[in-house]
Amino acid sequence: MLLTSILQAATTVASDTASAALNGEATEHVSAPILTIMVKGGFVMALLAITLLIAIYFIVERWMYISKRAKLDENLLNVVKENLNENKPDSALSYCDRTPTAQAQVISTGIRFLGSNMREIESAMETKASVELSAMEGNLNYLSLIARVAPMLGFVGTIWGVINIFYSIASTNDLSIGAISEGLYMKMIASFAGLVVGILAFLGYQLYIRRIDRFAERLQEQSLNLMEILVKSNH
Repeated sequence: MLLTSILQAATTVASDTASAALNGEATEHVSAPILTIMVKGGFVMALLAITLLIAIYFIVERWMYISKRAKLDENLLNVVKENLNENKPDSALSYCDRTPTAQAQVISTGIRFLGSNMREIESAMETKASVELSAMEGNLNYLSLIARVAPMLGFVGTIWGVINIFYSIASTNDLSIGAISEGLYMKMIASFAGLVVGILAFLGYQLYIRRIDRFAERLQEQSLNLMEILVKSNH
């Protein structure tokens, strides 16, 4: 019965507004400041603001780290090949150590295992590649967590808004649109903000995972090329 009364009140207000428009009555459109609207979202908005800042931090931090470590030096293998052909593995190792990328570190690991059989060299490079890729994926779990939690926080804000609506009605016994409007836009703001934060974190997570997967394929190709170089140079 209470829900029916709310719907009837909202329908009445909507009808009156439509009638006023048809009669040529001017109505002024009022746009509330964004900050004011966000504050009205309640305590959930503070939590969502914190999760947004955390998501932005990890998106920027991972971008800086992955951009640095996932670079591919097309000339690296050529330098290594030349030094190995000249029997200068130390020079090849020194060149790799001066290059702060995952590619150089994996190649460097293969050079350090010169003298071992090919299976051991391959295994060592695979282990090093796994370590480098795991380091790139570090902190991405936080983005995944935010992508799941933020929409739920928005849902909590929705429930809180509905509670405020019925509390206001119970306290004032007023079914006017003004009595329920605050709770309505509170829940809508919280839901909207939760979805925005969740989508942002989800996109950041998926884009980085995809970038790491593509780099892993290239890194595997580089490892195979080094194995070919070692076989041909009889190391």
